[in-house]
Amino acid sequence: MGCFAGIAAFFAVAALASPSALAADCGANADEANAKCYPTLQAAVDAALSTDRPLVLPRGTYKISAPLVIDYSRHAGTGFELICRGATIDGTAVGGPALIIECTADCFYFHQEGTLSVNADTGGPAVVFGKADFSDAHNSGKLDHLIVNNRSAGPHATGCLFNYVLNWDISAVCVSAGGGSGIDFEQMQFSTVRGAASATTGTAITLGSGYIFANTFEGLDLEASQVCISDVYDKTTNNTWNSPYLNCPTGLIYGSKTSALGVNNWQLGGDVRASSQMR
Repeated sequence: MGCFAGIAAFFAVAALASPSALAADCGANADEANAKCYPTLQAAVDAALSTDRPLVLPRGTYKISAPLVIDYSRHAGTGFELICRGATIDGTAVGGPALIIECTADCFYFHQEGTLSVNADTGGPAVVFGKADFSDAHNSGKLDHLIVNNRSAGPHATGCLFNYVLNWDISAVCVSAGGGSGIDFEQMQFSTVRGAASATTGTAITLGSGYIFANTFEGLDLEASQVCISDVYDKTTNNTWNSPYLNCPTGLIYGSKTSALGVNNWQLGGDVRASSQMR
C-alpha cells in the first residue's frame, strides 16, 4: 500500500512534552518564539505574531482543545514562518479543524519549515488554508513537509483543505479515514504540489469549483481511496500531472465540462478497475 502502510502508527501519540522539559531561549531578545516558553500553543502563536518573530515548535506532541489559528494579517507583506522540528499537533479533542491559516485579505510568504504532523478527528477538514469565500488569497507560500491525519470516518472528513492559494510550493501527505478528500483544492493557481493523499471511502484529490489553472502536480502517490482524482468543474484548466501513481478503484472522475487533464506517464496500480469515469 505504498506510503500508507503505516498510517495507523500516526495515532500512537507520544506523551506531551512539558514546557520545561527542554531548555529554550525564552528571553525577550530571543530571535525566535519557542513554543515551549508559553502555556499554550495558541499563546505561542500570538506572541510570535505580536513580536514579528518565527515560531519554533521543538520535537514533541502539543495537545490542543480548540483550533490553532494563525492569522498573519498584520504581516501580510512579509509573511510568517513556522519552524517545525518533528513536532506533532494533536487536535483529536478539538472536534473541528486542528489548524487554520488565514488572513484578512491578500497575504504573502507563509512558510512551514521542517516536518509538522497534525492529527485530528473531525467530520470536516483537519487543516484549512484560507477562507471558504476566497476573500484571503495566500500568495507565494511554502510547505516543506506537512503530514495530516484525520481519523474520522465521517462522509465529509477531509485531510487538507486549500481554499485559495497562489504560487505555492506544497509538499504534503494528507490522509482521511472518511468519505471527503485527502486534499481538497478549491482555488489554486501556478503552484506545485508533491506528496500523497488518501481518503478511505472518498477521493484522494478533489479539484473544487474555483479557478484552478497553471499548476503542476509532481510524483503524487494517490491510493487507499475509492477515487484518486475528482475533476468535474469547468474552471479547472491547463494543469500538468507529472508521473502520478493512481491506485484506486476509479482513477479519475470527470464531468461534461472538464478540460483535458494534462498527464505525463500516468502509472496505474493493481486496485484500478476504471481509469476514468464520467459523472
